[in-house]
Amino acid sequence: MVYFGTPNSNQLFLMELNYISYFNEFEREYKVLNNTSKDVLTVSLEIIHYIEKKLKEIYNWLQNHIFKTLQEEIHFFKELKPRLVSKLIYYKAILKLETTLPQTKMDKKKQYEKLLMGIHYHAISNQDLYEYYRSRSSDKDEDHFVRHSFKDIIKYDCCLINFDSKLSTSHDYNVATIMANDLFAIHLENKLDELNGKYLPKNLPIDNKFNWTGSKVDMTELVYAFQATGCINNGNFDLKELAIFLGTMLNVEIDSNLYGNYSDIKSRKVSKTRFINTMSEKLIEKMDNDDSKKKH
Repeated sequence: MVYFGTPNSNQLFLMELNYISYFNEFEREYKVLNNTSKDVLTVSLEIIHYIEKKLKEIYNWLQNHIFKTLQEEIHFFKELKPRLVSKLIYYKAILKLETTLPQTKMDKKKQYEKLLMGIHYHAISNQDLYEYYRSRSSDKDEDHFVRHSFKDIIKYDCCLINFDSKLSTSHDYNVATIMANDLFAIHLENKLDELNGKYLPKNLPIDNKFNWTGSKVDMTELVYAFQATGCINNGNFDLKELAIFLGTMLNVEIDSNLYGNYSDIKSRKVSKTRFINTMSEKLIEKMDNDDSKKKH
């Protein structure tokens, strides 16, 4: 790891006292930076420089810090550090996109769609990790998100030869990449909506007592099924508009990561329509139970 300059000693001291507060403060400062300008290039550059500064402080702190419990270390490398690193990956992707974007509307659309397809292929190539991360599994956390002094190259990728075991775990950067891809997919989808001249109101004043209690991925499965079966408007509707409508009616937001959720569904190894299959099974079970009660 290469360092540039000396990190702020006060920041390192605060991190040692309470690193959770350090990350909370980062999120507050990040939000302020994100709203300082409407120019995406200016904002991206400022945030990239800010995050790189924070990472230098974190890396210096990690050189000597010992977590009190494995749970603390797992939380740090599974949640806190990836969340910060993901923003760095995301804004570097934004910077590259905006500085290489074609001029014509058609070429821009092709570029956005190509990048979205790249995100999808990344999910397919790393399907096991995506499923582990999306399902909030924890059985492999100690293996994936705890620092180890050895480098098991047979088990992991050869790139780990050069990684510093005090600063990273085998999977924290991979999780950061998933988080960044989610952010980037939302950005690309919004750009496509802008090109198509779509206005999607999010805050419709509807008072209702119904709440979606399934997962957001389950709702995504339904939205795509409604279009595929043609049971709403003969399938002639914008997926995100329906997602916003259903989300407003049922108090759930799925449109912000609609593509990411759908990509995960397509990548399933077994039972791609898991939720719809479960609905069918539960309905048949209810019918059988109702018939059984009538007989008795």
